[in-house]
Amino acid sequence: MSSELAKLPAQPVAALEPLREQVRIVQALSKPVTERYCISLQGKQYVQVAGATLIANAMGYAVREVEVKRVDFGGGISGWEATAEILDIETGTIIGRGSGIVTDDEKPWGSRPQFARRAMASTRAAGRALRLSLGHLFCYLGDRVASVTAEEMPEDTK
Repeated sequence: MSSELAKLPAQPVAALEPLREQVRIVQALSKPVTERYCISLQGKQYVQVAGATLIANAMGYAVREVEVKRVDFGGGISGWEATAEILDIETGTIIGRGSGIVTDDEKPWGSRPQFARRAMASTRAAGRALRLSLGHLFCYLGDRVASVTAEEMPEDTK
């Protein structure tokens, strides 16, 4: 995969350098992330939010919870909805945003305490924000690594 990036035209070199640095960081973290923070589902590896957060931190980014609220989605379905952002630690610039939900009828979450459902909505929001901002780099973790975080996968596939 890194050879694909190396084959890109030399001009404009300055524009490609941030991407090359991100690829170097991801490749350097490949072994610890895939060994500690990935799960296997249906023949693919999925990075858990903790692993995606590690990658983001190594690049100088942080994840923050922006909002978590109880929502009535209609049709008798309620749940938690959360929003998270990815920030550049040095500048405070928001580089990404994502949302996540957990509904009360969702298995197995519907049988868990409200605090756990709230926390999972926040985790899913963080995972979505990380995937939308950095998911294109997950492929540099290995050939079988998906760009979707594990927490975004439906429970019935786990």
